[in-house]
Amino acid sequence: MATNDPVTPALAESATETAVEWARANSNKLAVAGIALVAVTAVWFFMREASDRKEVNASRDLASAQMVFQSGNAALAQSDLQALIRRYGGTAAATQARMLLAQVHFGQGKVDEGLRELDAITRPGAFEAAVQALRAGGLEMAGKPAEAAAAYERAAAAADTKSARYAYQSDAARAYMAAGNADAARRIWEAMAADDSNPLAGEARVRLGELKAKPA
Repeated sequence: MATNDPVTPALAESATETAVEWARANSNKLAVAGIALVAVTAVWFFMREASDRKEVNASRDLASAQMVFQSGNAALAQSDLQALIRRYGGTAAATQARMLLAQVHFGQGKVDEGLRELDAITRPGAFEAAVQALRAGGLEMAGKPAEAAAAYERAAAAADTKSARYAYQSDAARAYMAAGNADAARRIWEAMAADDSNPLAGEARVRLGELKAKPA
């Protein structure tokens, strides 16, 4: 039967000596492991600091480019935005820069170039709704209302506020009508009209009335 006899001083001393001997024998391994841990930690902190600094610098350059754009100097804004995207790719500011660059292209009538900038945003994250809405606007300019309507619906699905969702849904219905798809427009307006909390419910009812008044 096992007993709970206290460890004798001799046994304790032997165990301590064994541990010390093992540590001495494996001192190189322990040193390497410690150095590796310190190195990994240092790299993590360096990368985190570098990433934060990159975001800050990118945001600063974006603010500068926005001021240039708002001043009406589209050519300089385009150059600044392209430089920002090259230098700070992968940052939130770079995503916003592509969105603004798309608007610059749209303003110059270069719809295809603007749409290509939006297509280059593969991970829009929190900007999904805005990217889809911009794409919809570009598609309308390109004479593709059906595709624009679908993009507006994606924007509505990604919207983080009710007011934005309602506005995008209304835009989608309008674009569907422009595409000759009255059934799709009716689907959206009926859903909007049934929601009394929707500030655009009244407009939706008017549009439904107009549809009913049209000859079949």
